[in-house]
Amino acid sequence: MLAGRNLEPLSEDQIANCEAAWQLLCGGVARELDTTEADRYGSRTRYNEERRAVILGADAYPGVGINANARMSMLACLAHELAHAERHEAAYGRPFDPPDSYLDEAETSIRAAFNTVISRVDREHLIEDARDRLVDWLAEVKEA
Repeated sequence: MLAGRNLEPLSEDQIANCEAAWQLLCGGVARELDTTEADRYGSRTRYNEERRAVILGADAYPGVGINANARMSMLACLAHELAHAERHEAAYGRPFDPPDSYLDEAETSIRAAFNTVISRVDREHLIEDARDRLVDWLAEVKEA
């Protein structure tokens, strides 16, 4: 199996850990973390531009798989979503469809790798995630 983040609903303790990590990552800047979907099987962690909020999903935690995205820690996952929020606040235009969405995700992971709260391993996983997304972009562009 190449990819796969956690699918199991998050426990109350896991959600509380995510909320604490979010506060740490945000460094005192108030940003919304919506936890209402975290206890649902297969829910996705994502940034919602309209609401200017990160929606916490079951996949905030790593799962099984060998690729960087599957291995990223909860802290790295949330740092990635925070980077989406920061880029949105800086008025970056964000493509939502491939192939350019792969570039957006790669750039977001690179930005997240600079968060001072994350570990060296988290930084490496984020950079590997960016690399994988750039490979996806190149593969799709070459097919066109």
